[in-house]
Amino acid sequence: MTEMDKQDVALQTFTDVDDAHALATYIAALESFDAIPQLQALKALARARINKGTSVLDVGCGFGLETERLVQAVGSAGRVCGIDKSEGFIAEARRRAERQGLSIAYEAGDATALPYGDGQFDVVRAERLLIYIDDPAAVLREMKRVARPGAEIAVIEPDLTLTSVNLPNRDLVRRVLAHECDVAVRHSWLPGRLTEMLAQAGFADISLETRVLVIPQDLAANYFTQAGETAQRDGKITADELAEWRAGLAGLHAQQNLFCTIGYFLFMARA
Repeated sequence: MTEMDKQDVALQTFTDVDDAHALATYIAALESFDAIPQLQALKALARARINKGTSVLDVGCGFGLETERLVQAVGSAGRVCGIDKSEGFIAEARRRAERQGLSIAYEAGDATALPYGDGQFDVVRAERLLIYIDDPAAVLREMKRVARPGAEIAVIEPDLTLTSVNLPNRDLVRRVLAHECDVAVRHSWLPGRLTEMLAQAGFADISLETRVLVIPQDLAANYFTQAGETAQRDGKITADELAEWRAGLAGLHAQQNLFCTIGYFLFMARA
């Protein structure tokens, strides 16, 4: 399994997707994760602030799962744009939009240098993006720049330090998950900094909603197995401990008793 496959459930954004099978596998995992009720609840809270006829930018849109819902929120008089660094995701997003007859302006680009003029959007959102960016503050400044005065801002990000799995060897769990925090993303505890970062970027009226996501059994089994393999590869656990880790996950999964969670945070503000 490739490193990109390993990241299916961690939901990292591809910077390049050349293999059609890898893309299809990744998309299936993203769709399953996106359907988690607690995540959908956060998304719905953000969409509730969108009015008909408004202009919306989805930064780090992936292949357009949420972007497609934004079209319904703004109606026929609105405007929806989506941007992502991955050419593969943008190509897939365009195919999906065309198939559904949706009017969405997708383009590939850099979130730290958005290809839009100042003050163009009534709503600017980003989801599971900033944790992978070297300089998330630069993205927030760009979101502020392209937003109209008083525009709505929504940012949804996880805190990987709040991830849990119900394996009984808690020392082993701590070591595997601590290593995953170190290597899976650039900013594993980013939500703890986002209120300050949003304020420094010039946003006001900052509010917060949280949910604990319960990860579906199949996705959890795949992701946490890969996390253990990464920890063993990097010398954080032994081969015997990896065997214990795999067996524990497989046993719980077979009984549908695997219980894995992660904390997610929705920050909303005004430009």
